[in-house]
Amino acid sequence: MKFICTTLLVALTATVSAQTSGKNEVSFSEAFQVDSSSYFMIPRNIDSENKQDFGSGKGYLSWGNYRDIYFYNTATNQVKPLFGKKLAIIASLHERRNYYNNEKTNETPANFLPAHIIYLARTEDFNKDRALDSDDPVYLYISTRTGDNLKQVTPSGLHVISWILSKDKKMILVKLLEDKNGNKKFGNGDDHIYYRIDLSEDIAAIKAYPVPLPAD
Repeated sequence: MKFICTTLLVALTATVSAQTSGKNEVSFSEAFQVDSSSYFMIPRNIDSENKQDFGSGKGYLSWGNYRDIYFYNTATNQVKPLFGKKLAIIASLHERRNYYNNEKTNETPANFLPAHIIYLARTEDFNKDRALDSDDPVYLYISTRTGDNLKQVTPSGLHVISWILSKDKKMILVKLLEDKNGNKKFGNGDDHIYYRIDLSEDIAAIKAYPVPLPAD
């Protein structure tokens, strides 16, 4: 009995020590190679080390999403962050899978374009609740395939629902929600709108503008 009590005491002491040490788990997702180049993308997940950075709003954190993405250059053995000090909740990237057996199809994510990479990310505390979470809008960002020149392309205050790349890969059509009723939320009572993004190798020249659809 004394041995059992001693064992339990040691286990309990170790647990308490781990809880009070302040050390939490740092979590990285699976890496993606950017084609056959020397660059790999290593996403960092939202985890116990960084979740407090996002505040405590009424929305939720999607745990499959990323806090940042690191670009690792194998030729130079150097790593650089994509968003860096800018707080972001980045939608996860996934290789396409077979619908019926869930097997990977060995295709790169749709986010990988010929000259760019597309990201969907929440970066603005739109409802001013001192938190960044699911209540805030998703914006479309774009960078080079080496993680440089990151740029927000869709306007602030418009929530991205989906996007599609044209077959000639020169244009992106984006479906968004506009906060029509001004309640700082996106859902019932808000309008669907479309924006067009004309791509250019010069990211500074890429702009988004509304598609002139009828208002009613």
